[in-house]
Amino acid sequence: MGQSQSGACSIVLTGRIMGLDNHEPLAGATVYIRELATGAVADSAGNFRIPGLCSGEYSIDYQFVGYKTRVVSIAVGTDSPVALPPVALTPDNETLKEVIVTEHRSEAQQLLQVQTELAGSSLDATRGQSLGESLKTLPGLYSIQTGPSISKPVIHGLYSNRILTLNNGVRQEDQQWGSEHAPQIDPFLASRLTVIKGAASIRYGSDAIGGVILVEPKTMPTVPGIAGELNLVGGTNGDQGIVSGLIEQAFGKKLAGLSWRLQGTLKRVGYTKTPDYYLENSSYHENNFSGTVNYTRQHVGAEIFYSQFSTKVGLFTGAQVGSLADFYAAIARPEPINQPGFSYDLGRPYQQVQHDLLKVKAFVRSERLGTLSITVAQQQNVRREYDLQSFSRVTDPELYLKLVTQTADLIWEHRAIKTATGGQFSGTVGFNGITQGNVRRYLFLIPNYRNYGAGLFAIERYANDNWTVEGGVRYDYRWLRAYFLDETTNLTTAKTRDWSNLTGSLGATYQASPQLTLSGTMSTAWRAPTVSDLYSDGLHQSAVAYERGNPNLNPELAYNMNLSVEYTGKRFYADLGFYNNWINNYIYLKPDSVPIIRQRGAFPAYSYSQVRATFRGLDATIRYKLTDQLTITSRTSLLFAYDHTNNDYLVYIPANHTDNGLRYDFSTTNRGRLSNVYVSITSQYVARQNRVPTVTQRQENGQIIFTGDFAPPPPAYTLFGAEAGFSWRVGNHPMSVILTGTNLLNRAYRDYLDRFRYFADEPGRNIMLKLKLPLTFASRQ
Repeated sequence: MGQSQSGACSIVLTGRIMGLDNHEPLAGATVYIRELATGAVADSAGNFRIPGLCSGEYSIDYQFVGYKTRVVSIAVGTDSPVALPPVALTPDNETLKEVIVTEHRSEAQQLLQVQTELAGSSLDATRGQSLGESLKTLPGLYSIQTGPSISKPVIHGLYSNRILTLNNGVRQEDQQWGSEHAPQIDPFLASRLTVIKGAASIRYGSDAIGGVILVEPKTMPTVPGIAGELNLVGGTNGDQGIVSGLIEQAFGKKLAGLSWRLQGTLKRVGYTKTPDYYLENSSYHENNFSGTVNYTRQHVGAEIFYSQFSTKVGLFTGAQVGSLADFYAAIARPEPINQPGFSYDLGRPYQQVQHDLLKVKAFVRSERLGTLSITVAQQQNVRREYDLQSFSRVTDPELYLKLVTQTADLIWEHRAIKTATGGQFSGTVGFNGITQGNVRRYLFLIPNYRNYGAGLFAIERYANDNWTVEGGVRYDYRWLRAYFLDETTNLTTAKTRDWSNLTGSLGATYQASPQLTLSGTMSTAWRAPTVSDLYSDGLHQSAVAYERGNPNLNPELAYNMNLSVEYTGKRFYADLGFYNNWINNYIYLKPDSVPIIRQRGAFPAYSYSQVRATFRGLDATIRYKLTDQLTITSRTSLLFAYDHTNNDYLVYIPANHTDNGLRYDFSTTNRGRLSNVYVSITSQYVARQNRVPTVTQRQENGQIIFTGDFAPPPPAYTLFGAEAGFSWRVGNHPMSVILTGTNLLNRAYRDYLDRFRYFADEPGRNIMLKLKLPLTFASRQ
């Protein structure tokens, strides 16, 4: 926490591409930056925009079918934005050779939704953190936690099944309904993390009420040769150690268009330390790997991708209690009774999760008809949760859930259609299908079930001069059948539910000037209740909570509005986003007043409830260059949520917070070994969450009973951090070195969104060193 994105890597590069023969804009021309392996596609006016650049020297390729490729070398300073002079491409009258598209717009950039991203050195600065922790650096993003090792992304106050995560273009299905079920995705897979804020159901599916997170790997290599990348991360808190490597190859000559990539990550973390004590059994391990084979020619392409994420996460033993008196005593106690020294030991209680993903994608492109692509994938998520005490054989978990998911996506992007007035239509029509099956063993929490879903959508966009307008419509159908076993009669009964709905969206963007952009969207979305919402009834081991479902729940219906204003000046940058999300039948896990007693002990109890709710707020990013080297940045997120059914506030809503940073970039020549040297200091203020249901307590049979929650929200806190980095050329390879420090004053505090805040403080000071070294094993042309 308290970590900011790299200020000098927020430079925006803009330009325009036209034909030398007629001086007309070349819509769809590609701009590719060789050193960063990234780029952009020109719009209908020939304009392009590439954000997130660092200062340095770059080689830019301008390409368009029927025109000669042009390569331009540029030097980027620290000023932003950088407006390049218009580039005119020369027609190629010779026989055209095959063109391989190496870069196109990000999946998210094809939508007008309000969005933000982590890429380049800003993403490198978060290496070593989980997906949820990495995204917390972005405005409007929060994290709900279960201790120091489990972090779950929150967008504008919404999380779990209201947020879709796309892992390399595939909808991630990993039993994300639990607050302690963190996304099973290796962040080292990504070269870009993009967050679409607000309802994005039209394109991605009925559950995207809160938003979408896209984990996008870098494009496959096209220049013949073998290369790779090595990341090393070390941290002082928990004696954390991470190594992640990547090796890839592109073939030439007769095998041109064929490439492969292998990637893997090992992560080991011991007991986390608060400012005053270690959290017993807070160790965790990760072993991840992935592989990709890609073949791309001018009009056809195919890709096979496989990944496995495997983790073993220890759960803080101080949250395990044995009686009702122990439960309240643990809440009232300022710190845990048992305070061991440091260890890498990982025993009961813990959770062990493995997620396997296999994806096959193919496309065919036609200049007359457009592009047709199909993606099919299968995922298997196996979750094992082990209690502090074993209620079966010692080697067996108390909870076993195996979820198998198949998804299919058929997408047609029609060719761009130009109008007589100079405008251009572009659009997408698609089908999404999903089927799931869940098998449980041992103790009961949720039943076995089958789940089917299908959706049809159409999105059309019109761009003309400074205006872009986009509209979409979608129809979804969901079917769920749950199976229940009567242990007395050994008979199985089934309950079946189905739902369907029609949703739509409308958005517009207006480029008032080269510096000022205004945009807004209105959309509807919905979410059918999940099996956990409806039929949960048992002890959730890793959450240390008893959860009860509600079989009478209705689908959530959301009406979302987003407005944003972005100004990019030479020294001043501002991005203001306003949102309002009205959700009818909002489903949430409400704390019961009295904990539940079971054979194992006393546990917090939660029941699924449904109300009419609103979520509204503001995300603001302001950056100002005091001098050419000194930049000040401020990011503020305000969120207000309310329960209109009970005229009260909702629980577990993120508190308002602001992050402020000051960064100094040293003047160094990029022609030497040392470049991109910077230092920054940051502060993060998180307010006390006062907008919560009233927490009261009373005496009952000699026990203290709380209502509204099990404890009041913790006080506000301020954390300070720092960051320093530079690039050092080793041979022909620029090695990136980043040193970060969080909670530098080692302050003791508790966060309202941490489920273990009742029992322990948050982590103390942590210093992390991150090294990134590109590698070349064979010469690349």
